[in-house]
Amino acid sequence: MRASDIWLVGDGVACRTAQRWARECPAAVPINTVPASELAARAADPSAGPQGPQPWLVAMNSTTIIRRPVLERFEGRAVNIHPGRLPDFGGLYAVQWALRLGESATAATAHFMTEMLDGGDVIYATPVPIGPDETGLSLLVRCAAAQVEILKRLLTDIAEGRQLPRSKQDPSLRRVFKGADALGDQLPGHLHAIEAERWVRAGNWLPLSSSPYRPTLVIPKPALTLWLDKVAVADCGTALDLAPGEVRLRDGELMVGCAAGSALSVKRARVAESADLPAEWSRAVSNLVS
Repeated sequence: MRASDIWLVGDGVACRTAQRWARECPAAVPINTVPASELAARAADPSAGPQGPQPWLVAMNSTTIIRRPVLERFEGRAVNIHPGRLPDFGGLYAVQWALRLGESATAATAHFMTEMLDGGDVIYATPVPIGPDETGLSLLVRCAAAQVEILKRLLTDIAEGRQLPRSKQDPSLRRVFKGADALGDQLPGHLHAIEAERWVRAGNWLPLSSSPYRPTLVIPKPALTLWLDKVAVADCGTALDLAPGEVRLRDGELMVGCAAGSALSVKRARVAESADLPAEWSRAVSNLVS
C-alpha cells in the first residue's frame, strides 16, 4: 500500500530536498515538514496529526530523540537518515568520530527508528570514503550529499509502496557517542601524535565553527593560546624529548609533545590570546597565520 502522507523532521537540507522531490516526482504524496519541537504535540492531535492509513515519518539531521508515543503513532513506519555507519557510529558527531578513530570510510545510513537510539534495522547504507587530508567539514559535506540521495530514494520507494529492505544491526559492534565524549577544546595530552593529528582535522570546520570542540593549544610560557587548523606528525618526536603538552620552538616551528614520546608540528593556526612574545616566537606565530 502506498503512503497516505509523509511527515519530515530535519534540517534545511532535508526540507529543501523533500520539497524539490515533491515537485519533480509524479508519484509524490503529501509531505508535511514539522519542526522537531512540535512533533510530539502534533502527532497526538487527531485533527493535526498524521492522516490516512499509511502515514510515514522520516527524520534527517535532527538531534531530537523521538519517543515511543510518536513512534507508536506511525506503527513502525518511521525512518531516520543518519550521517554515520551503523552500528559502530551511532549518536552525535558520527562524522567526526569516524575521522578521529582513523577509519578509511564511513557511511550515510537509513534505518527504521526504534526506542533504541540509532539501533533499528538498516534499510540503505551508502559508503563515504575518508581521504588522508579530510577535515570535519569536508567529510560532513560529503556525508550530507549521500544523505540527500538516500532521502530521495527513500521518499520514492515509500510513495510507490515498495517493500523496504531491512537488515538487523550486529549489537556486538554497537557504539553510541555523546557530546561529552569530545573531551573539550584543549588538545588532549593522552593522545599519540597520530591520534592528535586526526583530532585536529576532525575539529576543523573552517570557515564554519565546530559544534563539539575547537582544537586549542594553550601554551603557559610564553602566554599564548592558539586555535589549531593544521598539524603534522613530527618524525623526530623521540629526539625532542617533549612531555605531553610541552611546546618548543625548533627551526622556527612550534613542536608539541604528545603521548609515548611522539610530537606534532603546528602548520597553521589562529591566535586566540597572546601576551608580548619573544621575537623568535612572534616570527613563528606569524608564519602560522600567514
